[in-house]
Amino acid sequence: MASQSIYSSDTLHLQEEAFELFDGLGTVKSYDKNTTLYLQGEQADCFYYLQKGSVKVFFNSAEGMQKTISIAGNGSVLGEAAFFDRMPRVSSAQTISHCIINTVTHQQLEEAIKKNPKLAMCMLRVQAQSIRMLSAQVSGMVFTKAECRIASQLLHSKVALNNEFIVNLTHEEIGNLVGVSRVTVSKILNELASRGILKTAYRYIVINDLEKLEEIAYVE
Repeated sequence: MASQSIYSSDTLHLQEEAFELFDGLGTVKSYDKNTTLYLQGEQADCFYYLQKGSVKVFFNSAEGMQKTISIAGNGSVLGEAAFFDRMPRVSSAQTISHCIINTVTHQQLEEAIKKNPKLAMCMLRVQAQSIRMLSAQVSGMVFTKAECRIASQLLHSKVALNNEFIVNLTHEEIGNLVGVSRVTVSKILNELASRGILKTAYRYIVINDLEKLEEIAYVE
């Protein structure tokens, strides 16, 4: 079975479109690593547009256990669901690198849409993309081999740094995202490292062969 890529040219085009439309919208602020953006259960009075950096979105159980559900990168919109339905937030978000983020309130968004109606359609497309990616994540957990899911997650989470592609995730975080144990993640990453496709280090991974990793992610 072939694993279909969800990181298409349409995704890249949407990120470029969002950057143009969100440029200058709301309040732009720089955030240090490990800064909490919002907490599960809070009332949402704003959403966030991630210009640059990486943010972890996660659930907390009543027993204090944490489950990572996504790693957002450049061009992502965060916290928009609770913002629109005016219900408490169902997840928390924390920066995992230095970030530049736009914080947008209801009033700021309404005024911006009046000036540029294209922004409303862009927000709808962002929502549709989020639903599609969650559906693909669930489908992958059911039908796709662990190696393919891990490779796909590495591609989705990579950031360019000093002419290298870096993934700032622990083995446990990757396991949470793709639905396998940390032991399974370590085993597969070690296998990929032995083939020269990537290099593992403390709390991050370097992708050495992007083409080979894409072959594993998208072909089963």
